[in-house]
Amino acid sequence: MKHFDVYRIISASLRTGVILSMLFIISGVVLMMVMRTTDGYTISQIADYSQGPSGHTLYSSLIPLNQVFTGIFQLDGAFYIAFGLWVLIFTPITVVIIALISFIEAKNYLYIALSSCVLFVLFFAMLVVPHFLP
Repeated sequence: MKHFDVYRIISASLRTGVILSMLFIISGVVLMMVMRTTDGYTISQIADYSQGPSGHTLYSSLIPLNQVFTGIFQLDGAFYIAFGLWVLIFTPITVVIIALISFIEAKNYLYIALSSCVLFVLFFAMLVVPHFLP
């Protein structure tokens, strides 16, 4: 297998992830300001934190991951912001995956096991644990 420069790939993935995240979040804010509404909420409802979780305030938990792409195609600002946050969350996870690949190439079994454990804990915490929270 051809050797690759891990540090250069990690650096590029971090820069790309942060820039993409910024672009999606800024686009979402601009769309929200131009359209004056997002996901059925007005700007004043989103900005009002006094109504609590059962009121009309928009929370990130109200935007399911499986509907993000639908919202993006509908040019809904909240979904652009949510997607930008997901890109930002997955950027360091990508670094762990790249490191895991480099450890597999180097046949460093200890760090393969450690990287695999880190990935398992991250995905378990992000995808499984929220379903058990009230």
